[in-house]
Amino acid sequence: MALSMFLRSPAFTSRFQQQCMRLATQSHSHSSTPTIVPLKNIVTLDAKKSTPILNSVRAFRTSVVRSALHDEKPHDHAKLWVVEKATAAILVPLIPLALVLPNKLFDSVLAILITAHSFWGVEAMIVEYARVIVVGPVVPKVAMGFNYGITFLMLGGLFYLIFNDIGMCRSFWKIWRNMRKPADKRR
Repeated sequence: MALSMFLRSPAFTSRFQQQCMRLATQSHSHSSTPTIVPLKNIVTLDAKKSTPILNSVRAFRTSVVRSALHDEKPHDHAKLWVVEKATAAILVPLIPLALVLPNKLFDSVLAILITAHSFWGVEAMIVEYARVIVVGPVVPKVAMGFNYGITFLMLGGLFYLIFNDIGMCRSFWKIWRNMRKPADKRR
């Protein structure tokens, strides 16, 4: 934070900073007298003539960038964050309730919430780790397409289990009982 504030502060107000700027922007000509380039011309300097220190530091912001070039409204990700956290909070009491009272309504709500929760989690990993700068423009698109496909198949499979078979929670209890049988026989 302090570094970003330093980089955003008015440039070169102290005598030391002026000397640093003078040394950094000297022309590599054959003359023995150094030339001083005005601060307003630093951006337009030819890279072959000099390499100012300011060009080696990339600009970055710690606040939201407001673009005057585009008239689109910025996305409000805070609302999505609230929905994601509400979904996770609803799953805490819903999972035991659906396991105690297995029916199609609880199974359907549980299938939708688990699928949405899984989708958002994988999407967050893709956005965080498959960045365009790191892996190129194709890999993030393929990964998001894969995420959509897996989510679609998962929700379809869960709905098939709910409406054409015994249901999610009843399937859980059936698997639970079958896993416990070999342990009971050993005793």
